[in-house]
Amino acid sequence: MIHIFHGPDQFRAREELAALRKTLDRDGNLVHNTQRLEGKSLSHADLRAACHAASFFAETRLVIVEGLQERFRGARRGRSRGRAAAGGDKASEFDQFLDVLTNLPPTTTVVLLDEQTPAAMIEALGRNAEAQLFEVLKSAQLRAWAAARAKSQGGSLTPAALERLVSLVDGFHLGELAQEIDKLVTYANGRPIEVEDIDAMVSASVQHQFWDLTDAVIEGRGERALSVLKAMDAKDHPPQLLAFMLVRQYRQLLLTKSLLEQRLSPEQIGSQLGLSGFPLRKAIDTAGRYPPDRLETAYRKLLASDVAVKTGVLDIDVALELLVVELSELGRSRTTGRTPSATRVPSGGGRSARRTYSSC
Repeated sequence: MIHIFHGPDQFRAREELAALRKTLDRDGNLVHNTQRLEGKSLSHADLRAACHAASFFAETRLVIVEGLQERFRGARRGRSRGRAAAGGDKASEFDQFLDVLTNLPPTTTVVLLDEQTPAAMIEALGRNAEAQLFEVLKSAQLRAWAAARAKSQGGSLTPAALERLVSLVDGFHLGELAQEIDKLVTYANGRPIEVEDIDAMVSASVQHQFWDLTDAVIEGRGERALSVLKAMDAKDHPPQLLAFMLVRQYRQLLLTKSLLEQRLSPEQIGSQLGLSGFPLRKAIDTAGRYPPDRLETAYRKLLASDVAVKTGVLDIDVALELLVVELSELGRSRTTGRTPSATRVPSGGGRSARRTYSSC
């Protein structure tokens, strides 16, 4: 049997994998018959060997492959090796992997874990595989998931407490949310979890780091960005420093975009930017998906905001709030293709500006 767990919410995908493992582990021997493989460097021969290896005590065997989709982006079944210009070599390798997956021993279960949707693999495997998509939970879905999580741990949340909790930790951080819920259930010890419990146990432990704000803005998650901004302690996170971090992040994206257009390798880009590992991969991925004209517009807005503050047109707090709204709109519209409308910069004082911002 083949299971494909795909989508950006890898926390729920891995929880589903854990549930599958529990179902397959009838006699406690699955731990000896489980093998994890990295899809990026995996050969079809290694996959075949893992799937056909003899199981201890003739029990079910579980093979988990992570990140195979990147290898076969755009591949289709049945292309010949001679069509190299059309990706023939990759397609031939794709067919070899499909041959392994469609001829599994009856005791072997394969799970493919991917953040991206392996459309070609799902289409080619057809009824031979069960595919489950795990999207990032939002709004009502997130609240329902949080309530169900609390119930599964033997607890419950009042409606107000539920709203407070999901305003602090959103669906992009589901693993963190699950940990907070488990902690709250233990703390409440059988009684319903109240807003006071959230404030006492969660708001103090959730540290809104700079990247929580910059990530939400760049990804176009305006509500999350505003929530993080309001939750930050002004003493620990002065608005001047937050504005500087936004400028720094967009400057990094502009530089990354320029280096990508020069066709430099990730290693060369990392050397020029002083980045490596996850921060480098994230910068390259974000810059690659962000239209250059939107990046330029964002940087101009940062400059205009700085000028407005230094000339006394806007208070720094108001300017930062307006900037978060405008930049988030740019980030959101980069995926919809819609040109964002300009936000009017008030010429008066902070109170008027705050009312304008609050209605956005």
